[in-house]
Amino acid sequence: MKKPANWMVSEDDRILEYLDREGASSWWEVAHDLHLQQRLVRTWLRVLAKAGWITSHDRGDLDDHWSITTWGAGYLDGHVNADLVRPLPALRPSYATRPEEWAGF
Repeated sequence: MKKPANWMVSEDDRILEYLDREGASSWWEVAHDLHLQQRLVRTWLRVLAKAGWITSHDRGDLDDHWSITTWGAGYLDGHVNADLVRPLPALRPSYATRPEEWAGF
């Protein structure tokens, strides 16, 4: 039985099951077929990719295709403990951080 981790949202299971069933798909196909907001699907796909459960296939000028990995399939089958996987957040770019004098230190 699969058990989601604290960092997961309920739609993660739906996305993983969709990719497992349909194969490689673009973010637009996932959002359209599951009736989810496109902006949120793109964010959830990136988080699942950082966790190693899906992977992106670059298609040049076209939208990337996403497919489930062995780890993602293992989670769906209940063999992978989601609490042991934690996606790392992206670092803030230098232009998005404040100098120390602005931060009040």
